[in-house]
Amino acid sequence: MATAPQDKAHRKGIAEYLENEDQFVLGAVVLYAKHTEARFEPDQGKEGRAVMPGTLYLNYGAQFDVGDGQHRIGAYSDVIQAHSEDEDPVMKRLPASGQPLVVVIDDNPLHRAQDFTDLPRNAKAPSASIGLSMDRRQSINRLMIRLVQEPELKIFGNSADRVEFFKDSPGKLSAKLFSFKTIRYLSGTALIGVSQRTTKGWDKAVNDHVEAYDEDAKAKLTDLWAGFATWPDIATVLSGEKTAATMREKTYLASSGLLYAIAYAVHKAATEYKIPVKDAMKRLGDVNYMRPGPPKPTEHLTLQDTPFAGNLVDPETGKVGSGRPAWEAAPRNCSSTSRRRPEGAVGPTQACAGGRTGWSSRTSTAAARPTAGTGPSGRPC
Repeated sequence: MATAPQDKAHRKGIAEYLENEDQFVLGAVVLYAKHTEARFEPDQGKEGRAVMPGTLYLNYGAQFDVGDGQHRIGAYSDVIQAHSEDEDPVMKRLPASGQPLVVVIDDNPLHRAQDFTDLPRNAKAPSASIGLSMDRRQSINRLMIRLVQEPELKIFGNSADRVEFFKDSPGKLSAKLFSFKTIRYLSGTALIGVSQRTTKGWDKAVNDHVEAYDEDAKAKLTDLWAGFATWPDIATVLSGEKTAATMREKTYLASSGLLYAIAYAVHKAATEYKIPVKDAMKRLGDVNYMRPGPPKPTEHLTLQDTPFAGNLVDPETGKVGSGRPAWEAAPRNCSSTSRRRPEGAVGPTQACAGGRTGWSSRTSTAAARPTAGTGPSGRPC
C-alpha cells in the first residue's frame, strides 16, 4: 500500500534509540495481510467473545503490507545490519524487549488507506511535561525529578503536588503553581543562559553542564527554588493565605515568559557579576510583579505601572509576550530604560546588579535614576 515518504532523520533517531537504550519500548506496528494468506482461529470455547485469544496462521511465503510503523521497521533493519554478530549485546537486547504487532486481515485497499489517515489523527501525544518527567535518560530531567521531591523545597509542595505533570501549564483554577516543563526550562536557563537557539542544542548544553557540574548545579537550583518560596506573592500561596489561582490573576508570576526572564537574570547575575544565586533571588524578590490591568483605550502602560512595560508586556494591550525575544528583552533592556524607571520599579537584571537594602519595588515614587546604563550600585547593566 502507499505510505508517506520516509523521514531519514526520524528513522536514524529510532535506530540510535534501539542501539543505546537497554530496555526500549516502541509502539505497535500495524501490518495488513490478505484473507488468502492469513487466518485467525479463536481458542476452543472462546468464540464470540469481545476479546478472543487464539492463533494466527500464515501461509508459507505470506507477505504483509505496513500500515503504520515503516520507520520503526526500517530502524530495526538498520540496526540488524550494523550489529550482525550473534554475541553483540545490541542483538541480544532486541528479542528481549520485543516489538508488539497489530495484524489486520483485510484486503480492501480503501480500508487500509482510511486506517493510515485515522491512526495519527486519533492518537494523542503526551504533554511535554509528562514526556520530559518520564524521560530519565536526560541528566537535567533526573536532577529536576529529584529536586521537585525535595521536602525542603516547599515551592513544589508535598511530594511535588504543586507541580503540574499532565499539562504544559496549570489550569486557571488549579492549585498547582508551575508545570514540569516550565520548571525544567527555567532551571536550565538559569544554568546555561540563552546561547542555544534550538531545542536539541539546548538539551545537549544543559545535560552536558549538569553531568559536568552535578553538585554545583543542584546547589544553585536549590537556592533558586528556595528563593522563589520566600517571595511574598508566592509565600502567601504556600502558607494557604492565598490561592494559586489568585496569584495567576493578580501577578505575572505564572507567566512562562516572566519566569524565563527571571532565570536569565539569575544567570547573568551569577556569570557577569559573580552574585550568588541565593542573593540574586533575594534581590529579585523586590521586583514588582503585580499586573496593573489593561490600559485605557487612549493610554499606554508605563514603567510606573510595571517594570516590564515595553519588553515583556505590550504597553498598548497589557498582554505578556511569550516568545524568546520578549522575555530575553526584560533583562537586556535595563540599560536603555534605567533612566526612565521610577524608584522601586526595578527589572530583573537591575535587581540583581546591585539593589539597595530595603529597596522595595512596591512603591511608585517618580525619582529617576541619574545615570543610564547603571544599576543602583553603579555597576553597568
